[in-house]
Amino acid sequence: YDIDTIRAMKQMINKKIEDLKDYMILGIDTIEELQYARGKYNAFSELLQDLTDLQKKEDNIYDIERKT
Repeated sequence: YDIDTIRAMKQMINKKIEDLKDYMILGIDTIEELQYARGKYNAFSELLQDLTDLQKKEDNIYDIERKT
């Protein structure tokens, strides 16, 4: 993926995380819903970290190629 695609994906995931936080604060009625929401939050957070790591790796490769 190109850098713009990664940025767009990160923005979408950040929006989902924010929506999920709001739901966790205002909309959860049962422990099962809380556990499900926490699982989704953890999955989105991990995916966001993976994309950030990928973006850094791509930036490093671009910098190395540019220097040579």
